[in-house]
Amino acid sequence: MFPLTFDPKFALTLTCLRAMKLPHSTDALQSRLGASVRARTLVLALVFVLGMGWMPAVQAQPAVIAGIAAFEAGDYKKALDLLEGPGLAGNADAAFHMGRLREQGLGMVASRDRALFWYGEAAKRGHAGARAALETLGGKPAPSGAANSATTPRPLVGAASGAARAAGSPALASAPLVVPLNDQQRLQAMLDAKVPYDRNRAEQLADAIKTRAETGDAESAATLGWFYESRPGGTPDFAVAASWYRRAIELKHPLAANNLGALYYDGRGVEASHTEALRLYRQAAEAGYAVAQYNLALMLGQGRGVERNLPGMLDWLKKSAAQGYSRAQAQLGRFTLDGIGVPKDAVEAGRLFRAAAEQGLPVAQYWYGHLISTSNGVARDLAIAAEWILKAAEGDVAIAAHEAGAIYELGLGLPSNNARAVAWYRKAAIAGVREAASRLEAAYTRGELGLKASPQDASVWAALAKP
Repeated sequence: MFPLTFDPKFALTLTCLRAMKLPHSTDALQSRLGASVRARTLVLALVFVLGMGWMPAVQAQPAVIAGIAAFEAGDYKKALDLLEGPGLAGNADAAFHMGRLREQGLGMVASRDRALFWYGEAAKRGHAGARAALETLGGKPAPSGAANSATTPRPLVGAASGAARAAGSPALASAPLVVPLNDQQRLQAMLDAKVPYDRNRAEQLADAIKTRAETGDAESAATLGWFYESRPGGTPDFAVAASWYRRAIELKHPLAANNLGALYYDGRGVEASHTEALRLYRQAAEAGYAVAQYNLALMLGQGRGVERNLPGMLDWLKKSAAQGYSRAQAQLGRFTLDGIGVPKDAVEAGRLFRAAAEQGLPVAQYWYGHLISTSNGVARDLAIAAEWILKAAEGDVAIAAHEAGAIYELGLGLPSNNARAVAWYRKAAIAGVREAASRLEAAYTRGELGLKASPQDASVWAALAKP
């Protein structure tokens, strides 16, 4: 068995600070994306896909037309402000002109890499000029229609006005309506790796939104907290990050309370305090933030900053899982599988593991595949089980790597393949799975799995197989 144990460093730092890059369902992220944003990253895809009401409901088709007009008139700063948001959201003409700005260094520092990015975005949407520009710069044109892939953020759409359609070219008239980004959203997009990170530009954007943050914009304050905490390409300043998180908390921002709680848990930029971390997690959890609910559950279960409280832990885990947070679903699935604090129910455990697995959580992918392979609460299907276990192995779950080796060695749901079996056994053994090291020791001793017998190699793996 592979217990899904509490790991405070992993669960209470990486989880709450980075795990929200995982996809979430619409139901899990409804309501209050303004003063109480539920996703740490303020992912642009969610804004465009869900159409949440915190962004102004304005038509951006005229903005694209005006941006191109500004470009042609030589007002490159205005062109940047008008075109960057629509370009990110999927407007090919806007992305193409952003590429021209970057390639030629018009109003900003020239950058071949960023020009390639923008031309690539336009080319994916069938823009012929962008495809030609990519070929000229040595970039590979994207296949026409690639914008329909599942990973492409969809724009906020609406009905174009007659005036907008009449004023624009056919390409502009048929493009979806989008909303230009403000400086806070541009900086957040960089922090979320939705666009290439530009250190100088990020610093400029951070400076630009400080006034908004100081005068009451919670989103800007929270973004500044994350910027100074992560500071890609530079040195994080946790003390400054904490100060911006406090400002956002004053403005009732639960995400900031969660993140400041993580700083207190680790003692980064503030004096370490489990008691203060617990208070902040609870504040964010009670405001409905799913990640904070999970973190609060873990602290209650571990008895950190408070007396151990297993019923309280389960209560908060259920609330977080109900919102679709994958780690809470996986942890609750583990408890449900073994009947820890809740009725033992393999069928319900399978449902929880699958929900988390489909969001891309490797440990849940392993457990769901494991249940399928053993017909425990889920119909047995070795091919499907192998698919999930391999996903988990690729996600660096060590026990899954061991089972992937067995899948390829024995042909369990996939054709047998000795080379792949050895590769997965090696990965698992190096990660500390002694059973994998033992299998390699035996294979080198007896010349199995397509390997030549080698006492020397066998001894290496034998050493790793020892307790």
